[in-house]
Amino acid sequence: MASNAPGQLLGFSLQYPRALWHLLTCGPTDKVSLEVIGDVGVITSEGKTSEEDKSSQVGNPVTDKSSDLWKTFYNWVQQVEAGQLDTANTIFMLYTNKSGRKGIVDSFHAAKNKTTADKAILTALKKVKDIEPNHEIYNYVEYLKKHKDKLSAIVQKFEFVVGSATGIKEVEKAIRSKHVADSQVEYLKHSLLGWLHEDVMKKLAVKQDALITWEEFDSYVRKVFERARKRELIDFALVYPPDEEDHKKEKLERPVYIRQLEAIGCNDEAIQDAVVAFLRSKVNRQNWIEKELIDEADAIELHGKLIDYWDNRRQEVEIVNADLADQKKGHLVYLSCKSRQQSIRNQEPPIYTISGAYHLMSNELSLGWHPQWKTNFVKTETEK
Repeated sequence: MASNAPGQLLGFSLQYPRALWHLLTCGPTDKVSLEVIGDVGVITSEGKTSEEDKSSQVGNPVTDKSSDLWKTFYNWVQQVEAGQLDTANTIFMLYTNKSGRKGIVDSFHAAKNKTTADKAILTALKKVKDIEPNHEIYNYVEYLKKHKDKLSAIVQKFEFVVGSATGIKEVEKAIRSKHVADSQVEYLKHSLLGWLHEDVMKKLAVKQDALITWEEFDSYVRKVFERARKRELIDFALVYPPDEEDHKKEKLERPVYIRQLEAIGCNDEAIQDAVVAFLRSKVNRQNWIEKELIDEADAIELHGKLIDYWDNRRQEVEIVNADLADQKKGHLVYLSCKSRQQSIRNQEPPIYTISGAYHLMSNELSLGWHPQWKTNFVKTETEK
């Protein structure tokens, strides 16, 4: 791997939170793009914003003699020359994830009219007058010297923004401004970034520009924010799915809930489904409690209802199916509980929630499937 590959990946990845920030702060009929007009662009009825994103893992990426600084203005002047951008209705934004000592970029940012812009450019060119022809910025500087008028027009419309290391803090702040609970911000952030990434990939796959309209974004974000405000039982397992290693570990260690299923003759497919339910339900349960979507009373009520259903079903099987072998009796009880539908706070929980809760209870030996489960199963020392 090239030594600068992680830095390049960071630079590209930064575009997604920046695009999301613009989508969260722009208005109806606006459009946000990636790699269309700059790294990130905004198109409104009044004009455009062309944003270049510069990142560094160490320090300020736009120092006075950095290639990132001079190449950015070189590219903008070329785009103006080619008629791709118009200085009359374009904001030229440079976003960086690291701050540094004040320099050329700050003087350009402060210049808001032709007089101050020309003065800032003159000072900047003096700072780099001694660079050698083999310097990485030499050709950019020489080009810009020949196009001072257009450079001046760009500087007058230039904005310099120093943000967070990954651009995420700005996104989180924009989400909070929508009047949602702090406990929902992380979920919303991951959900919106996931949607944006998927939407961009779909467009690129069919050779479309990565251009997202406010209406497209709104149709998704409105539903997600409404769920958050209603404190719905969000499926956090979609955002933080258990990885393959978690599944392998469960099957290798064979905790109590898996051994209980083996005792009633469940096949590998059924056990795999149980592992998925157990892990997904665990993710949701932890996040619901942490984010205060359910409290102790809710958990106790759910536990009691599930235990009552299991006990009633167990007694029913003993009466109606008395002639069956114990293994089959246990399997009948399990299948009935596995398909049980049970609301939580009058809401239908995500898939696997109830079956996963039953696996949790069987893992804790609060209940069992085989009629002889109390004598057949004890926790090992590592499980206690």
